[in-house]
Amino acid sequence: MKKDSKTELGKWTLGYFIVLFVMLTLVYIVDEIASNITTTMQPYVILDLFKIPGGSVLSDEYASAVGVFTAISMVSYVFMLIAPFYKALADKYGRKPFLILNTLIMGVGMLICMVAPNYIIYIIGVLVITFVRSNDMQVMYIIETAPDAHRAKLCNITKAIGLISVSLIGLFRQMFYNDADISSWRMVFLIPAILGIAVALICIPIIRETPVFLKKKRDKEAGVAEETSATDKDSTNIKTTDANDKKETKSRGGVKNAFIYIFKNPQVRKIMIAAIAFALVTGITSYYSTVLEASESGGFITDSMISMILVVFPFVNGVFTFICGFISDALGRKKACFVFSAIAMVGLIIFVLGTANGWNEYVIGIGWGMFIGTLWSITDTLVLVMPSEATPTDMRASVLGVMSLLLSAGMALSVIIFTVAMNVIGTAHLGIVALCICIPLTVVACILLTRVKETKGNDLNVG
Repeated sequence: MKKDSKTELGKWTLGYFIVLFVMLTLVYIVDEIASNITTTMQPYVILDLFKIPGGSVLSDEYASAVGVFTAISMVSYVFMLIAPFYKALADKYGRKPFLILNTLIMGVGMLICMVAPNYIIYIIGVLVITFVRSNDMQVMYIIETAPDAHRAKLCNITKAIGLISVSLIGLFRQMFYNDADISSWRMVFLIPAILGIAVALICIPIIRETPVFLKKKRDKEAGVAEETSATDKDSTNIKTTDANDKKETKSRGGVKNAFIYIFKNPQVRKIMIAAIAFALVTGITSYYSTVLEASESGGFITDSMISMILVVFPFVNGVFTFICGFISDALGRKKACFVFSAIAMVGLIIFVLGTANGWNEYVIGIGWGMFIGTLWSITDTLVLVMPSEATPTDMRASVLGVMSLLLSAGMALSVIIFTVAMNVIGTAHLGIVALCICIPLTVVACILLTRVKETKGNDLNVG
């Protein structure tokens, strides 16, 4: 096995790196489309599956249906309690099996949503997608294969391409969705579902395990071999050593130990607290399409403008995500998050005021793209990049799994806050409510972030 690991490490060439990043980009495309399609199509799904009278998002029936939909969807966040245990398996069995499995499950989840006869089955499809999309195994692949100096850039370049592909949802909406046939939303899921399943199958013969994981595995095998050899010399001493080594091994990896590590390690704990604070801002991202539909119902924008906004914002999102990678590598993770926060709030203000006053669809799309491009760059930095750079290799997947769970808890709370606000204040004023909630929370999150130390340049092979 040790020879195989060494041989595998020796096969990494420039040509394979190029192929690898192409495949990881395709995985990212599937991930981003799966992550966004249920949110983008949410109003049409609710209008169809809940049989809303008159098909109006401004009706009390729609607001009530959103509450029911959200309450049942909370099961997905409870289900996320299992996610860290699932992700921790990558520390034991490797990154490759879960990269492929996650992609396949996302494709299957979109297929379930497409054929769902009622909202319960649809939510099961959403739950399936939600369970694996937070694992972001493609990010770990990039982090463990990219040169230290270009880690954030390569993460953000591949993600930027994936985000731009979200514009395909807007294109599929134009191609397949028809207001006269509310159930036509189903066809928007068809091509993304096929793509997810196809990419997973293509990855099987092409993708190899990451060199960081293989090196750690090889080092462990070498340590076991040395212990076995030493047994012949001094069996009494080696029994003591074995006991200590087993104790040390048991203390590494796994969900329980990841929780302990996060809450005991001052740096990772502070990163986690800041990440949860930023997660409370994300609730509006689940209802941006409702804000757009409310603006249309109010006569401020048209359906054709919405279609254009859905095509424009993913490109802007991708551009800002791309730029964020360079900013993160240039300024460091911490300073970059402050910059991202300022841009995000400007973008949200443009989006809310634009939809409320009937501004040009390109301006509205640019505003939303700015907001989500920088907001998700912040969460990626705090939940994936910085914890990865502050965690030992044999605990990395476990820690990232727990961080994703904690982020999901913050996001679930944020969704509840926005759902309650929608039912109390009304759908028509959801955008203004978003400003009142998000701006103060972002300020608080930035204050918490000042307590975090910089992680840029940390050696991932240490520890």
